[in-house]
Amino acid sequence: MTPTRRLAALATCLSFAAALLLNCAPSALAANCPAVEAIAVPGTSQTNPEADPDKPVGVLGDILEPLRKTSPVRLVTYYTPYPATIVGGTDGGGYRASKDAGIDSTNARLKAVADACPKTVFILTGYSQGADVAGDVAAAIGHNRGAIPPNRLLGVALVADPSQAPVGQPTIGLTGPGMGFSGVRSGGFGSLTQRNGLLSVCAPRDYYCNLPQGDLVMRMIGHLGSQLDASDPAGSAQKLATMFMSGLVAPAAAAINQILQLVNDPNLIPNLIQRGIAFAKALAQQLFWLAGPQVAGTATNLVNAVTNVINLVSSRAWTAIPAAITTIASTASSVATALAQMKDKTTTINVSGFGPVGSGLAQPGVNIGDLATAVLNAISVATGGVGTQATGMFGPTFSQFSAATVVTALKRYADFLQGGFHENYATTPLDKSGHSGAQIVQRYFVNQINKLV
Repeated sequence: MTPTRRLAALATCLSFAAALLLNCAPSALAANCPAVEAIAVPGTSQTNPEADPDKPVGVLGDILEPLRKTSPVRLVTYYTPYPATIVGGTDGGGYRASKDAGIDSTNARLKAVADACPKTVFILTGYSQGADVAGDVAAAIGHNRGAIPPNRLLGVALVADPSQAPVGQPTIGLTGPGMGFSGVRSGGFGSLTQRNGLLSVCAPRDYYCNLPQGDLVMRMIGHLGSQLDASDPAGSAQKLATMFMSGLVAPAAAAINQILQLVNDPNLIPNLIQRGIAFAKALAQQLFWLAGPQVAGTATNLVNAVTNVINLVSSRAWTAIPAAITTIASTASSVATALAQMKDKTTTINVSGFGPVGSGLAQPGVNIGDLATAVLNAISVATGGVGTQATGMFGPTFSQFSAATVVTALKRYADFLQGGFHENYATTPLDKSGHSGAQIVQRYFVNQINKLV
């Protein structure tokens, strides 16, 4: 090798980017591996596939760059390049394709660094669509299905997660269970939540991560609008309508699964006192308005059974508790069965009317009147009528749709977009001490990193 080529090779190995290349000497590679790599996934329109991953972006940059400068261990930052589009974009695929590309890009970075730097651990964060990406990546890792093992993920912070789930996602900023605009991420985060490996922040008036749970119209519009395939908005809307109905069942099923896990926990009594009331409240919010009478009835029985055990423990009526716990388990199983039946029925719904809804949502300038008409027609086709005329297993659910509620929901969404509630995580106070979302996440990461010292 000539001196010039030798010097060039040495310079390559001394750069962190080249440290990921397999032809670098192992000693040079190890010397340049950081203790922590922070991978941040920017939000919609904040990046693109050709963006510089070393350039700080938005609120995530505000969070991470001060940490990089003051960290007690060597920390490097990486901002995932991906399409970050909602409708259309250079790939023509819209939100779903953009999110999938973000997941692939983030996983590729995790694997490359993890393979090259066996002692490096990671922190992962994302904002808005980026939180949706980071959340899915983290959930896979937490269930041992990810690009790296869970013990190499030091912490995850999601800012305004569009797949916010009402259970299993510790969130600061909300007083009650939150639900994401693009649907609920089911299955939870596995081992991450058990070891404080996850934090989520959401502003109360940010519909992207805190969609009004009782506003079924808003939920449907959000789900369709954020998941449409822009290359085929009409066809994808019909497919998404079926997925939306399954999504209505998913958070309720997640709550039931947590109840069943709780019943089988050897530390049932202390856990029930600590978490039982929250479960009962979540069940009430998630199940009652789903509308299937068979679900509403058994859900009421389940909430009553949980409340009864809590009261028995509080009054120290120990002898009555075993029978009451058995009631919880059997009632929860009944709810789970009813939910499974509802999920099976989602495939029988006539979703042909949702094609025009998808086409309307894909237009750059949405006409609220035309879109409202398309939504009402789609519901009528799916259920045999709107309002009190809606029939079938999901009839009571769709009875919430009327001309007034649809128009109101669309206007509310327009007001939300104009209010800027999704863009102020650097300034809006989200806890009792007045800390902003950015400050809360930053403090969380500081605590996680300090565990390495």
